[in-house]
Amino acid sequence: MTQQQRATARRDEIIRAAAAEFDEVGYAAASLSSIAARLNRTKGAMSYHFSSKGSLAHEVAQYHYNQWEKLAPAIHADGFTGLEAMMVLSFVVAARFRDDVLVRAGIRLQQDAGLTDVELPPPFVWWIKTTRDLLAEGQRTGQIAAAVDIDAAAEVLVEAFTGVQQVAHRMTGARDIHERIERYWLQFLPGLGVPDGRDLVARLGAAAAEY
Repeated sequence: MTQQQRATARRDEIIRAAAAEFDEVGYAAASLSSIAARLNRTKGAMSYHFSSKGSLAHEVAQYHYNQWEKLAPAIHADGFTGLEAMMVLSFVVAARFRDDVLVRAGIRLQQDAGLTDVELPPPFVWWIKTTRDLLAEGQRTGQIAAAVDIDAAAEVLVEAFTGVQQVAHRMTGARDIHERIERYWLQFLPGLGVPDGRDLVARLGAAAAEY
């Protein structure tokens, strides 16, 4: 391993330790000392890579945003469009929320009222826009009913999905989040003009495992 590779690996290790701390205690309660303790290092040993807690929070949040911006086009490129693309995306997001502390920390940071010294994109704006765009595509292609108010539907779907994540995390450590997302869609699909979505939910939930 080259010196550059070792430096990159150490940097990634620090970011992941920071994510674990943010996920568990939130931004305000986290400190550089507590993050360093997770790595059995001193705070000074981390200063070469990160000079502040805020810079670490920015990196964690950036990881969170970057992967969704890449994932949505990949799903679309595989032939999933409109509502189906939205559903696959939701299952993938749920699985990563369950399995990846960087995702959980990124979500917690964007909702953390104590995070005032780090400039981050406004929470939920990208998700609402993406959901609306996919619903509009689904409406154009007949996947959802023409009468659906897609602006209102996009906001409600994002709001409810956020609630599903938080309830799953607090109650079961998100172990059952896939099943919760299945129920989420079975409740909402009739309102989008899909009266019996059981086969659709099963098929797209399985397809999400490929991402």
